[in-house]
Amino acid sequence: MMWNDNLKIGVPLIDQEHKELCGRIDKLLAACNQGHGKDELLDTISFLEGYTIKHFNDEEKLQRASTYPKVAEHKKLHEFFKGKISELKNEIEMNGVNIATISKTNYFLMDWLINHIQKVDSELAQYIK
Repeated sequence: MMWNDNLKIGVPLIDQEHKELCGRIDKLLAACNQGHGKDELLDTISFLEGYTIKHFNDEEKLQRASTYPKVAEHKKLHEFFKGKISELKNEIEMNGVNIATISKTNYFLMDWLINHIQKVDSELAQYIK
């Protein structure tokens, strides 16, 4: 999922963080295509654990500062994402990395990127502007 202008929401800090996320997803997808998905998946999950804390805090701070009316709803979506990453990590720890886990992770991240950024975060950006 290459970063492109369709993913920009117009808030520079958030756009930069989303761009970083896209880069990580691209790296995972490229590794999968080269047969190295197992190695990269662990790095991606580790990255996401730290990334979500900073990125979601940044988004939520913007929401509160702008008195965004959907702060609680947006936060629930963030909590869902963090929970899903935790589930994936637990699954990997219990079952190891396998094709099913790699596919599930790739699908989840692509779906999140498209649906959350292009719909939910874009709505936030429109409100802020």
